[in-house]
Amino acid sequence: MSGMHAQEPLSAPAPASGIPWRLVLTVWALIEMLMLSIWWRSIPGMQVRDTDDALRLVQVRDLLGGQGWFDLHQYRIMAPEGILMHWSRLVDLPLAALIVALRPLVGTHAAELATMVIIPALTLLGTLAVLMSVSYRLFGRDTAVTAGILVGLCAPILSQMQPLRIDHHGWQILAALGAMAALHARTSRLGAWVVGLCLAVELTISLEGLPVAVLFMGALALRGLRSGRWTDLARATQALALGLVVLFLATRAIGDLAEHCDQVSPMHMAALVWIALCCGVLARLNTAKLARPWLPALAILTLAALGGAAITLVAAPQCAGGAFGGMDPFVRREWLDNVAESQPLWHYPLITMAGVISSIPVGLWGCWWLIRTSQGEERWRWLEHGLVLVGAVALGTVMARAMGAAAALAILPASALVYRWRQIAVRQSSTWARLGITLLTILTIYPTITALAASAAWNRLAAKDGAKKDGKDEDDTCGYIEGLAPLNAMPVTDIFEPIDIGPQILLRTRQRVVATGHHRGVAAIGDVMHAFLARPDQAQAYVRKHHATLVVICTTMPEMKRYQKEAPQGLAAALLAGKPPVWLRPLPQPGADKTHIAIWQVRPN
Repeated sequence: MSGMHAQEPLSAPAPASGIPWRLVLTVWALIEMLMLSIWWRSIPGMQVRDTDDALRLVQVRDLLGGQGWFDLHQYRIMAPEGILMHWSRLVDLPLAALIVALRPLVGTHAAELATMVIIPALTLLGTLAVLMSVSYRLFGRDTAVTAGILVGLCAPILSQMQPLRIDHHGWQILAALGAMAALHARTSRLGAWVVGLCLAVELTISLEGLPVAVLFMGALALRGLRSGRWTDLARATQALALGLVVLFLATRAIGDLAEHCDQVSPMHMAALVWIALCCGVLARLNTAKLARPWLPALAILTLAALGGAAITLVAAPQCAGGAFGGMDPFVRREWLDNVAESQPLWHYPLITMAGVISSIPVGLWGCWWLIRTSQGEERWRWLEHGLVLVGAVALGTVMARAMGAAAALAILPASALVYRWRQIAVRQSSTWARLGITLLTILTIYPTITALAASAAWNRLAAKDGAKKDGKDEDDTCGYIEGLAPLNAMPVTDIFEPIDIGPQILLRTRQRVVATGHHRGVAAIGDVMHAFLARPDQAQAYVRKHHATLVVICTTMPEMKRYQKEAPQGLAAALLAGKPPVWLRPLPQPGADKTHIAIWQVRPN
């Protein structure tokens, strides 16, 4: 189905004027209307599906409420000292700016709601603009439309750009796509600078983008080995180092120069400056006259890589274990190992796995096909793209949340291949042949359909229809709006709670919480988990340690059910059974039939 001669065009050549933006806006509007039709019920109540989105809005509120631009503490977590967040103001900036612009027109609450819809929609528009414009330039109008359709079918992309999704993952995808587009730029000089700047933005947003940056630099190193010209790699590394320093000063300044493993720190900038200097030296060397020009190049690249690694490890040896190096094994086992998005892909059910993979297999296939059928410089461009794509897929396989970038990078070659399949289908004289090829194309680009059918058949054969795993049948049933409302009538205090509802309490009330699911507060996370697993008389010490006067839980949440299962005699089990210890006094809750939130007051000693 993928056979095609190199001289056979995919579609009409793209005009020099570039893609008609009405085309991009039309595709974007259709996808956004579909997204809004699915999520519109969640918007009025600000029912975010991820705790990071809730805490992101809390961070923006603090900024607009007068907290300093460079002060990234969350003072309502683990009071009074709070926790220093590793998140970047770069993501807060558009959120805060739009809220400020809309607030005089519609009020604060409506401005926040509108912002939580508009910002994800704009990241989706940016994603479509990059992918469709590059596809239009390389292959033509029809393939660009195909790329837009594939974005609309791509769950890993849409899940990060759906309404109310205001955390940083959508911006990371967009930054990676900007680097990808620059890799295919007509002018390699400009493209190299843009690659570096886009990667600087991605790393500033989250250090999780470091492996992706390595992949892009690896692609440019391959370009240098092939051509003997190292200027593109030098420009990209210099843009990355310079961009990172500028963005660090703009978002962090010099108030926090500690060496953090989970955010860009002085050691990372020093390492990248070293690498940029080495690549600059390499670009100035005339290796073309040597019998083996690749030998000194490899030597300098090796020196650059080893030097960068040495700078990082000497400055912060604790970071050898990654962003979570040195974490308490108990907390890692009870919390981090249960965070689904951080798990390898093979830990997911078949249906979920198919949704995460999306059109990535078609993208890999399309990239290989383009390498085989292209010629000259274009073939090498697709080889570079393939190197980045394969690496991104490998990253996403070991940590599922990284698959969004891989899926986005796969769209461009996938759109070329899918349009080719469409051409083949149209040329068939048999109606059944056309339908067959079309059906196979749909099943290939949207594997969730196949996975749903296979899962349903398996469940029927195994007599497992309707079976549910413990703790997985509850999604958004806590009823936070009604359940947390009474807290706003109470004096501000510290609340002892399961970590997964902490951000909701911060979002919807004025109260403080002991812990949330964010690793900078690992000590408090450990205390919360120890308390809910401990016998009620022993748990009291953990609660009083954090001067909490209230205990708040959601009785249907998976976290509580996990504690109950692991410790049937523990505090969580007692609270879920309606048998609180004597040191807790239940508080009456109006509208208790609409919520699964339960509140107890801690009795004085």
